[in-house]
Amino acid sequence: MIDSASSEHAELKFFHSVRVFYVLAVACGIVLSYCLFQLVEIVFAGREGLAPLTRAVILIPLVVGCSSFAIFCTSRMNLQKAVLIISADGIWMPATMPQLLPWTSVSQITLVGEYGSLKNIAVISRGSLDPETHSQVTKASHGGSVPQSLVISPALLRNIKTDDLLALMKRYHKKFGSTPDEDSGPPGQPTFHSSSWTGIEE
Repeated sequence: MIDSASSEHAELKFFHSVRVFYVLAVACGIVLSYCLFQLVEIVFAGREGLAPLTRAVILIPLVVGCSSFAIFCTSRMNLQKAVLIISADGIWMPATMPQLLPWTSVSQITLVGEYGSLKNIAVISRGSLDPETHSQVTKASHGGSVPQSLVISPALLRNIKTDDLLALMKRYHKKFGSTPDEDSGPPGQPTFHSSSWTGIEE
């Protein structure tokens, strides 16, 4: 949980969760070992298949070996680089975006995902986004289902809950997302700020 008073104007950096990557590594090791075992069984036993004891003798070392290799590869990864940076200027994913997405280019921040799936955060950009920034957002989202949006997976981040990250991003957007035109407003008309269209309650 991030203290709102201390982080209101600060630049905040978020890192990949090491635990999640190790769990994924073990899962990949198990899948790989099973595929290799199926190949061995087809080559050496054909349709008859291997005896149960032989299957265990082959499968167990494969699972241990592939999982260990996957864990070793994960340990060699650099997980100490920030993958998400939030500041007063905007939001930035250094690994996939050459430059940050300004809060003034963001129209809405919302949760996506349903039917028990993991919740992601979609940072939906304005329709007036320039082509270069639009291309960066699309690449960073890996073809997300929400059009013209930057999709962030909090489950892959270290020491932050989805609801906390969503609230934090909305707070930054509410404070720094107004454009000069919105701040001034037409003569004789009320001033509208970013919170009026993000659904954030005053």
